[in-house]
Amino acid sequence: MGLQSINRREWRLEGDRISVPASLVNRSGPLYSRGLRIDALVGDLHRMEEPLNQIFNLTFALAPDALIQRMFVQSLGFSDSGPFESIGRETHVRYGWNPNENITQHDALFVSATSAIAVELKLGSSTWPGQVMKYAALLAWEEMVCGPKSNLGLLFVAPERARSSHWKKCGLSSSAIDRSFMDQSWAKPLPAPIRGLMLDHRERVASVLDRLQLGFMSWPEAAARMSAFSNEISSESPGDQTLRKLIAGFLDQLIRHEMTGYDKASAL
Repeated sequence: MGLQSINRREWRLEGDRISVPASLVNRSGPLYSRGLRIDALVGDLHRMEEPLNQIFNLTFALAPDALIQRMFVQSLGFSDSGPFESIGRETHVRYGWNPNENITQHDALFVSATSAIAVELKLGSSTWPGQVMKYAALLAWEEMVCGPKSNLGLLFVAPERARSSHWKKCGLSSSAIDRSFMDQSWAKPLPAPIRGLMLDHRERVASVLDRLQLGFMSWPEAAARMSAFSNEISSESPGDQTLRKLIAGFLDQLIRHEMTGYDKASAL
């Protein structure tokens, strides 16, 4: 790939060429620079949301059904031992969405023959009513493609400090929700496909909202549940040893992250 017009003020891709701002070019050395020292970079990673989300996704894509049941199913008051499938970025294919259209991106979605449970991870950002509606639409699409579920849930995992105002920010007075949620005025416009779903399949979306169970779990609560589960695992078999290491790695990242609200002193 060649460089063209490096004096331009924006990145531009033109065919097989890319142009970069002159301010980003190291004229006396290689065409890259490292803006942060490693210790500062690590500090930044422990304040960002995306790295923890990715570690979460990796952990629970590999996690056994028993851990998913303990962490998310029981937290919503459901009974389902799985097996569970973790649905990631393949939603465009699964639901037949236009791959070039930004419809919604969930943090986690676990489905079984009888359950569909979405998980939204929060750190510094607050939620809003449209986010709840996006998840309701996602669950409606899941039922349209894979059939109705007995259990539909949306669990928020957030810092403890967010608990007192969480449901109000969701546009709710409590964790209870029903079809009337569809009729509120949206402060931010919902994506066109979701608006179309609410119009063309209103009763299906309304049914999801009537059956949807909402829940809130703090990051320290999540850590406690995972730690308790790990302590119950035998350390004799190779599989159990691997699972304990997987959980320990995730808990280490959760505790180190500055935005989870975890009391690091209590973990020492």
